[in-house]
Amino acid sequence: MNTPKDFIDKIQESVTNDTFVRLTMSRNADRLASLKKVLIKLALIKKEIQFSFVFRYETKDVTKNFPIKNGLDEIKNLLGHEFWIANLFTTQRDFVFEKNKKGKIRFRNSAATFTEVPQKRHDKSKQHFLQKTNYLQALGILNANGNVQKDKGDKYKQIKKFVEIIDGLIKKNPQVLNQKPLRVVDMGSGKGYLTFALYDYLVNTSKLDAQVIGVEIRENLIELCNNIATNSDFNNLSFEKGFINNYDLPETDVLIALHACDTATDDAIAKGIQANAELIICAPCCHKQIRKQIKNESSLSSILNYGILKERQAEIVTDTIRALILEAHGYKTKVFEFISTEHTGKNVMIVGQKSNHDFDKTMYLQKVEDLKKQFGIQEHYLEGLMKHTALK
Repeated sequence: MNTPKDFIDKIQESVTNDTFVRLTMSRNADRLASLKKVLIKLALIKKEIQFSFVFRYETKDVTKNFPIKNGLDEIKNLLGHEFWIANLFTTQRDFVFEKNKKGKIRFRNSAATFTEVPQKRHDKSKQHFLQKTNYLQALGILNANGNVQKDKGDKYKQIKKFVEIIDGLIKKNPQVLNQKPLRVVDMGSGKGYLTFALYDYLVNTSKLDAQVIGVEIRENLIELCNNIATNSDFNNLSFEKGFINNYDLPETDVLIALHACDTATDDAIAKGIQANAELIICAPCCHKQIRKQIKNESSLSSILNYGILKERQAEIVTDTIRALILEAHGYKTKVFEFISTEHTGKNVMIVGQKSNHDFDKTMYLQKVEDLKKQFGIQEHYLEGLMKHTALK
């Protein structure tokens, strides 16, 4: 073997001879890409043997199934282009494909790790993160028959994606799992769609000892949600009245603020940092505070002359500063797409994970200063909140 095609032929041969065990692809050519690895196995789907791909991103796994021919084409597109290392396991030999920065390709083979091919039964029932449906019916997401309402499809997808993300985050943070009880606060819970789903996932799916509080200012929603929680036997889920900025936050392990408008997101992040929460999860909404301050005097003035582009730039700058301030307070931070814009325009999520590693606070704060100087910004609201806290 001396070309990628030869390696593809070896994969096809192992499938034909029923010696294929699995294939993994790693080392993305773009080290900054969120896609880190691809895991491939064979599965029996609708009485047909297919490739089952698991695309492993930083915060989620995405599974896609391909007929053998299409799967080989997909592997061909990825091999040597997007991924530089591939490991093929068969019951006869193990094969390794490697490509270096200079484009040189190398093949190796060794004794087989596995002596038997795995069963090809396909688990048609995907992992169900939600166990109950009565609260989704009470909230108008599902109808009486348990089917998604015609106008609630996007909301239902958003709920499922949110819980999937939470599942990945919590499983990667054993310090969160070890909290007994696990204390979660959802700031600005609204009608509670995601709060109920989160509680269902934590308590009924993951069997955790968890206490969840939803904080909301509208009394009619608080009453509605507390009634649904009672009727659903969600005994450790409650909803309380309060504004995010002046809510007296109890001891908290996970703080959530989804679609808190404008600086309310900053109030929530500040509360989470002050509470030393292990996880801070935000999906920002609106970015008016920075947009008003941005000046068209920088090298980016041509972009800032156009309203929609200035608005998007304000969003990017606002959320970048939020991420840097989280980093400056000891949180390993990620900013990623929560869900496709097809389902919601509010699709950016900021996640801060408390880190025990050393960090250079001065470096991150200097990056904030550099951004402010470039865009003529006097002060980010979150920056002011943290300064005020430091003075207390």
